[in-house]
Amino acid sequence: MSPRTLQCRQCGQHFQESGPGDEQAVRCPHCGHEFSPLETPLGKLEHALRTRLAGLRTGLAQLARDIGEMDLRHEILPFDERNVRGLSRDFVFWAVIFLGIVPLLIVTIEGTDAQLTLFALFFALVWGVIFKRFILNDDQGWQWPLAALFFTGIAGIGLLLLLYRFFPEGYLALPDHESPLLSLLGFVFQVGVWEELIKALPLLLVLRLTRGRLSPLHLVTIGVFSGLGFAAFENLSYGEKAVASTHSMAEFFGEEGLSAGVQRAMIITMLRALSLVFCHAVFSGIVAYFVAKALLEGEKMGAHVVVGIAAASILHGLYDWLAVFQSTLAALLAGLSFAMFYGYLSRLKVALLLKADIPEALPGD
Repeated sequence: MSPRTLQCRQCGQHFQESGPGDEQAVRCPHCGHEFSPLETPLGKLEHALRTRLAGLRTGLAQLARDIGEMDLRHEILPFDERNVRGLSRDFVFWAVIFLGIVPLLIVTIEGTDAQLTLFALFFALVWGVIFKRFILNDDQGWQWPLAALFFTGIAGIGLLLLLYRFFPEGYLALPDHESPLLSLLGFVFQVGVWEELIKALPLLLVLRLTRGRLSPLHLVTIGVFSGLGFAAFENLSYGEKAVASTHSMAEFFGEEGLSAGVQRAMIITMLRALSLVFCHAVFSGIVAYFVAKALLEGEKMGAHVVVGIAAASILHGLYDWLAVFQSTLAALLAGLSFAMFYGYLSRLKVALLLKADIPEALPGD
C-alpha cells in the first residue's frame, strides 16, 4: 500500500508517512508535533473509506464464492421434464400465453388488412374460450365450433349480403326511419330476424350432418361460436366505416375533426371487439339453447327453433334500437340478455342431470 500524505494540525505542512501507517500517532518532520491521523477530517474520511472498501472486498469475495457454488443452469432455467409436462397441460399457462403473445405475433404480419382480420378473430376466440371453458363447461372438441365460426363469418355474411340485394329498399331502410316505432320494428324484423337466421344456419346444418348425435351442451357451444364468427367478420366492415368517417370529419373540420374521428374510431373498434362480439354470441346462444332443448326432449324441433329465433331477434333488435337512442339502457339490456342465456343454460344442465339419473326401463316393464 502506498504511503499516505498527511497534514500536520500544528503547522499545517503536508508530509508523507514514513512507515506502513500508524493509526495511533505520527510525528510531523517539520515541527515535531505528534498527532493521530484519525484526528484530522481527512484522516477520519480516509479511515472510513478504507473500512468500507475492506468490507466491500470481503462481501464481493463471499458473493463470488456463493455464485460459484450455485448450479446456475438449474437455478435460472426452471424447465425440467416434470415442469414441461405440467406446462403442456396447464390451461392457465396457455391462456395467458394466448392473451399476451398472440397479439405481438399478429403485428409482425405485413399488411394492416391481415392484422385487422386476425385481431377480429383473436377477440372472438378469446370470448370463445371463455364461453366454452367457463360458462358452458363444454369438454368436447373444437372442430364443430370453429367450423361454425368460419362458416358464419365468411359464407353466412356473404349469403346475408346477397339476400339484401333482393329486399325492397324501404324494408332495408326501416331501421333508419325517423319514427322511433318504425325504427324499432326495422331493427327487430330486418336486422334481428335475418342475422339470427343466418347465425342459426351452421347449427342446423351440424344437427343434420351428425343426425343429432352431438350433446345438447355442445350444440349450444356451436351456436355461440357461430355468433362469434358473425361478429368478428362484421366488425371488419364497421372498422372500415369508422376510418371513412374519420376521413370525412378531417375534410370538414380539419385537425380537430381528424383528432375526434380517430378517437371515435378507436372507441368503436374496442367496443365492437370486446362487448358486441359477446352480445352476438349471447343472442345466437339463445337460439342454440332452444334447439338443444328440442333435441334433448326429442320433440317439437320446429316450434323450438321458431321460438328461439323470435326471442333472440327481439332482444337483438331492441338492443340495436336502444344503442341509437339510449346507450345506457342498451347496456342494461345486454346484461339482461346474458342473464336469460345463463338461466337457459342452468335449465339445460339440470335437465341433462335429471335425464342421466333416470334408469332405463327394464325389459318387460
